[in-house]
Amino acid sequence: MDERHRSVSIRHLVLLLLIFCFPVLVGCPSSSSNNPKPDNGAESSSALVEDVTGEPPAKVIATEINYAVEVPDDLTSIPLMTDVDGLDIPRLEDTKAVEAGGPIPVDEFNPAAKDNPTEPVTGGSISIRFNSEPKTFNPIVETSAVQSYIGSYVQEPLVWQDPETLEYKPFIAHTWQVEDSVKLVSDFPGKERLLLRGADGEPVSELEIEFADDSKEVTLQTVDVDGQPVGGTWVGLRPAEGDIVHQWSDDSGLLKLTELPAGKYKVVAGFEYYGKLEEGDDGKLTLSPVSKEHALAKELEASGEESLSLTEEQVVDVQRGTVFTYLLRDDVTWSDGSPFTTRDLEFAYAVVNNPYVDGESLRVYYSDLVACDAIDDHTIRMKYRQQYFRAFEFTLGLSFYAPPWHFFEKLFKEDGKTLTLDKLTPEEETKLNSVSASGQVFGKFFNTDDRYNLKPLGTGPYVIGDWERSTQVDLKRRKDYWNEDYAGYLDQILVKFIPDDPTAMQALRGHKIDFFWNISPEQYFEELKGPPEWIKKDFVKAQWFYPSYSYLGWNMLKPKFQDRRTRLAMALLFDAQEYVEKKLHDSAILVSGSQYIFGPAYDHSVKPIGYDPETARDLLADAGWIDTDGDNWLDRDGEKFEFELLMPQGKPATIAQAEIMQKRFQDVGIQMHVRTLEWASFISRVMAKDFDAVRLGWAMSLESDPYQIWHSSGAAPEARGSNAVSFSNKTADALIEKIRISIDPEERHKYMFAFHRLLDHEQPYMFLYTPQDLGVYNQKFRGVKFYPIRPGFDLREWYIPKELQ
Repeated sequence: MDERHRSVSIRHLVLLLLIFCFPVLVGCPSSSSNNPKPDNGAESSSALVEDVTGEPPAKVIATEINYAVEVPDDLTSIPLMTDVDGLDIPRLEDTKAVEAGGPIPVDEFNPAAKDNPTEPVTGGSISIRFNSEPKTFNPIVETSAVQSYIGSYVQEPLVWQDPETLEYKPFIAHTWQVEDSVKLVSDFPGKERLLLRGADGEPVSELEIEFADDSKEVTLQTVDVDGQPVGGTWVGLRPAEGDIVHQWSDDSGLLKLTELPAGKYKVVAGFEYYGKLEEGDDGKLTLSPVSKEHALAKELEASGEESLSLTEEQVVDVQRGTVFTYLLRDDVTWSDGSPFTTRDLEFAYAVVNNPYVDGESLRVYYSDLVACDAIDDHTIRMKYRQQYFRAFEFTLGLSFYAPPWHFFEKLFKEDGKTLTLDKLTPEEETKLNSVSASGQVFGKFFNTDDRYNLKPLGTGPYVIGDWERSTQVDLKRRKDYWNEDYAGYLDQILVKFIPDDPTAMQALRGHKIDFFWNISPEQYFEELKGPPEWIKKDFVKAQWFYPSYSYLGWNMLKPKFQDRRTRLAMALLFDAQEYVEKKLHDSAILVSGSQYIFGPAYDHSVKPIGYDPETARDLLADAGWIDTDGDNWLDRDGEKFEFELLMPQGKPATIAQAEIMQKRFQDVGIQMHVRTLEWASFISRVMAKDFDAVRLGWAMSLESDPYQIWHSSGAAPEARGSNAVSFSNKTADALIEKIRISIDPEERHKYMFAFHRLLDHEQPYMFLYTPQDLGVYNQKFRGVKFYPIRPGFDLREWYIPKELQ
């Protein structure tokens, strides 16, 4: 393999990983007003507080900590659930092992390629089947899996991660720097920063404020020792309990505090330095600039020092790895030939954080990116509010979501208006005849204007061509792509949208598609068993794992699913192991939590829940579900145990799975109705939390941030984020917040494992399995690799030998 081919294959696959750095729903592509309540399920090692029915449970051995409302002192001490109400919980073994990272074989499944080695060449095309279609190709407004896969050939990151070594390497940015943020005490000599509250107040080094539930706003000003306003000053608010809250004053030194949790806060201001901080054995701190152009370096130059020495007493706060400076290549261009500059990244930052832009699932990951400032056309500095273990990934991925500033500037200019990055009120926009990228007018325009949404410009090697709705979209290789070493080989990628598997199989057999991706287990293992001669003649079968899992989610706004014993019982009633072995032909691995089973954050001590109908019956009885009237259906307080499972259309295997569950539930007296909807209607009901239970899947990265799916900030009935089941748990929130700020992997994984055990304890999902992806592709393609990261392949590395084109 030549070096160019290796670069293409390695670089792009973890570009996909970086693109997919937050979870996305996977599938074929009447709401309660009750607030979520803590449940009372108990385990014997730390058992029940009170049964939700008011009756004592079958067995009570000790008093349990209720994790939903009480946070343990040691967050990592959450025990493994072994029994509940004195009932042993059966566990299964996970058996398969796949390691992410390391050499990946080329053309592993293709004997024709092994027998006829060739060199990569350009030319030819590929047609690939997708089972759903995006509504738009705007990467901020739509973050579905299919849009992300297609967009990965259109957009590029600042930095990419080698999937075989996991090392970060330059791409749009040729150099980058990662720095710590160090805040000095307010009276540090020569860097004094004081606070002023009210026009007649006196500057002070520290003040106390109280924020009540009905408080609307508290205004402070940051000033120097002479009382002169100093803008961009760090302000720290320390509550009676919890971590410090980080804020910064605006350019004029004003800081308006709103929406803080009620309580008293001690408030200080401090000068902020950036650099690399090291702590000596004697406790002294040394802050070093990272380059000669660094502001700290210029200050030290006069004294002849290379670093700044500090004591612990002189430092009020340190955040590790929160400041990122990227130096961009000067030859990067958009697909219309215009240069890509830091203005585009500033624009991306404004648009992603515009509350009127339909990008909530993405915005949650950039909400703590408090600054994105261009130093010049090719130098950008980004700053996170506090240390975050995925901050580097998200800053380097911002360019993937960047809309072209010049393109939108021209659109508004044609309408007689000026596009600006300044934050303006509606009145200011009208007065200045301007449109703010942070405002409502721009948000509505960005969400709906087809000139960008259907054919966005990009920095990648392919451009979106013709899009025939419900049929196909054409990606064409750029002739002017700015980085020829990563330009791909195929001239065209034709994506065909074929929702149902039988039609896709006919298209494959008729050579209407070259790559049938996401083939069903029935087709792969039964219809193509052998394989048949037409497959042997022209095609190759392949299977691989990538980060995802399937699940049933229980809507915890619904009273029947607010007791964890009920949720656990439902898991015990489905024989997932039998289903995987018989229906999926062993092409999946059972899971017990929300992290990738082959990634570093999955706790393998938490084995999947086993099948045990009798224990399930006992748990249901403990939760109050008993057949009191002899009609063979369980009931509680006069209500029959009956619910609806909501599913997307188009997947026979999951429909069959639902029918098996339906029978198992019926055997113990639970009636489940199955409702299938086309994707748009389905996802609309999921986002509105208008369901009892939902069958879906998540695709994620090697190590994902649990905030988007599990934090209680998304649990309210009106919240339309990814916490569709309204999981709300104080211990979970505390763990999630610790996970996010733990940048040391060993420390972070302790919290990750504890969070895994907590999810197992609470059972908000019936965790099912991580499936293998199954595919069939034309054997004429070479350079094919399958990776254990999303989506598992990279068409940019595939090529067709000249004699086969």
